[in-house]
Amino acid sequence: MDFTFDDEQKALQDAVRELASRHAPGEVHGDVPVGPAAHDPKVWAAIAEMGLIALPFGEDVGGAGASTVEVAIAAAELGSARVVTAYAEALTAAGLIAHGGTDAQRAELLPDLLDGSSLIVPAFAEPGRAWSLQAYDVTASGAEGEVTLTGTKEPVPFAEAADKLVVTARVGERTGLFLVDGAAVSGMRVRFDNTPALALGSLDTAERGIQAGVNLGILAVTAEALGAMDAALPMTVEYLKTRKQFGVPLAAFQTLTQRAADMYVSLELARSTVLYTGMALAADPHDATAASRAKVVVGQAGRHVGQEAIQLHGGIGMTAEYAVGHYTARITAIEHTFGDTRWHRAALVESIADHEQVDVLA
Repeated sequence: MDFTFDDEQKALQDAVRELASRHAPGEVHGDVPVGPAAHDPKVWAAIAEMGLIALPFGEDVGGAGASTVEVAIAAAELGSARVVTAYAEALTAAGLIAHGGTDAQRAELLPDLLDGSSLIVPAFAEPGRAWSLQAYDVTASGAEGEVTLTGTKEPVPFAEAADKLVVTARVGERTGLFLVDGAAVSGMRVRFDNTPALALGSLDTAERGIQAGVNLGILAVTAEALGAMDAALPMTVEYLKTRKQFGVPLAAFQTLTQRAADMYVSLELARSTVLYTGMALAADPHDATAASRAKVVVGQAGRHVGQEAIQLHGGIGMTAEYAVGHYTARITAIEHTFGDTRWHRAALVESIADHEQVDVLA
């Protein structure tokens, strides 16, 4: 399979790399704030102006008419520069609306979201429960046109900055999609208390809409993790070449260079998987298997590359002033976004029966 970028994709990569370099975090001194990243309107405006949110959507709703491969390219460059934004969240919300909403809802909501005029983020996770595409705590009641939601969603990244939320809520034994404006938000906790909501599409379209939106979000975050790994490895290799122990560079010790080589193998496996996932979702936005594979492979590779980067740097890798620790922290956060490695591995195991048995010795 050919993962070579064409000229337009290379131009996009260069443009996003230049944008990301201008908005990358500066050198860190002293204490570093902990907790979720704050929404930066300037960075968001720059991303929207370049059309990165609009990449995988059709021109009829204000999109760029590109594909999910371009999303992976853009997200990887943002991850490499440590630019943390609501990019994956906005793409997920747009995917939910595009695949789960009605034609009228798509025409009304997507143009402003894709050009950055409004920020809509998804609300899936519920406190005290493992990740699931199904809603449990948040319930919807009322007739069409007068729906209200009750319950709590947490964590909801960038909820405080969002103009609207796309919320999964339980309707009987099924899960529907709802658009909410003006919920009670405190940090990443969103509480609904008979909060008015607008049903997106119908219960019959919700399941496929949820899967397509989450798949797009998974592609964006795994590509961001790829970018972080792609930056952490060269930093580690350069450190091994320059840092001396017993009068010789660390790179002179064979065991350390072998560990760096293993990091490279993990990185390239993650790269191939992310690009394949982009191609798979371009062909079928509802391909849950491809998305789960990406989460498993990138989750394992990210843990390996991040931990080895810190180990090979020694004490400096743990300091706030050095970027490798921040890359690893972001990779770790991504590993738990849209379901962790264990959850997606279990999802893949459940689908084993759908595949024919292969005799590898035949």
